[in-house]
Amino acid sequence: MSTPACLPDFSCSDDTLNRAFRLALGAFAINTKRVSSGLLTDPQPCLMAGLDYPSPWTRDAAINVYFAAALLSPSLARNTLLSVLETRGGETVIGGQYWDRIIWALGAERLWETTGDRSFARLAFGAIRRTMEICLQEEYDPSDGLFRGPAVYGDGVSAYPIRYRNASLSSSILRWSAEHPDLRVPIGGGIPMKALSTNCIYEHAFRVLARLADALGEDAARFSAQAEALKDAVNRSFWNPDTGLYDYLQGECDAQESLGLAFAILFGIADKNRARSILEHAHVTEHGVPCVWPPFPPYAASGFGRHCGTVWPHIQGFWALAALHAGRGDLFSRELSSLAGHAVRDGQFAEIFHPQDGRIYGGIQEGGGKYLEWRSCAWQTWSALALLAMVLYGVFGLDGEGTPGQAFLPEHVAFAELTGLTVRGRELHLTAGKR
Repeated sequence: MSTPACLPDFSCSDDTLNRAFRLALGAFAINTKRVSSGLLTDPQPCLMAGLDYPSPWTRDAAINVYFAAALLSPSLARNTLLSVLETRGGETVIGGQYWDRIIWALGAERLWETTGDRSFARLAFGAIRRTMEICLQEEYDPSDGLFRGPAVYGDGVSAYPIRYRNASLSSSILRWSAEHPDLRVPIGGGIPMKALSTNCIYEHAFRVLARLADALGEDAARFSAQAEALKDAVNRSFWNPDTGLYDYLQGECDAQESLGLAFAILFGIADKNRARSILEHAHVTEHGVPCVWPPFPPYAASGFGRHCGTVWPHIQGFWALAALHAGRGDLFSRELSSLAGHAVRDGQFAEIFHPQDGRIYGGIQEGGGKYLEWRSCAWQTWSALALLAMVLYGVFGLDGEGTPGQAFLPEHVAFAELTGLTVRGRELHLTAGKR
């Protein structure tokens, strides 16, 4: 195993947060593995999605780089992003699940911000642009200006209303098109749903293309225009004044999709009034913001669905940062304390938690031809790096380039200090509060 040469030191007045931070760095280290995949022709250190994953996963790779990997180890972050790219017909494209691969742009943007690497920027611009062209051909619906496809993290059918169940009791949403030929869309992946989180990611990917184009001397105007058009479409098609939230699935489901709501705030899709409304009306459980609320039948009859009602720490991370961005430090502090407490209690960062009692809990979903409680994976990287992101970008107010901004300390934390983090050749020594 290859681990980063040096990791930062963190200390604060709250011992639980101190221990959770060290556990998070431990997850970062143990989930570093040498692999040869994608554009990596020789084995190189890459970041796995967790202890139970043998190879990189596009969605997790992008989120982990965005959360903290770009700051902690730019070379490891770059390898991880390259490991999920593919070459097709002589062109570089993003691999992974068809509706979700464009999220790679999120990690690529963060790595470029952190390093300023123009060669990577050129590679990323080409890969995102070509992948977006494919997505526009296969998943874009000009009738409403939205992209089809499941939710960002929702590869299990328990993430969706009953229309999206499989008669075979397969847990995979990818089976839906084959089992519903009369309902499928004839092009692309075939799944007709239009999810909030996915359209928010597409909107931001257009922004990333515009930023990279501008930096590289390319035409940025058309990408900016496409981003604005999609932003307008999201606000027009998803905003629900009755709930004070964006709907989950356009025209189909008004449930709360917490990841999509967080994206809408972080990416500037929601204006100040809508961001305020979201944070006032969203349901947050005792142990953290739920992935989707309320849980769908039949899962609610015997617990909570794997992808509905449960608490996923990476969603807590995005939600916390969105809350702080919109001025709700109380909500940020709540998620930070919850995640840190669970990690210290369990001695690791688990994949999913029960919303009522906080125990490690994989949720109910189809499997083996029946409904059963799934396993929650161990030492999940994005769970750990969500906590690091809350500390780095929240507590210390860092931006993508590692520049300190407005620090924020939860009420129970009197001071915090970070040393040993090197960004663009400068070692940072950050403090907040007083000892």
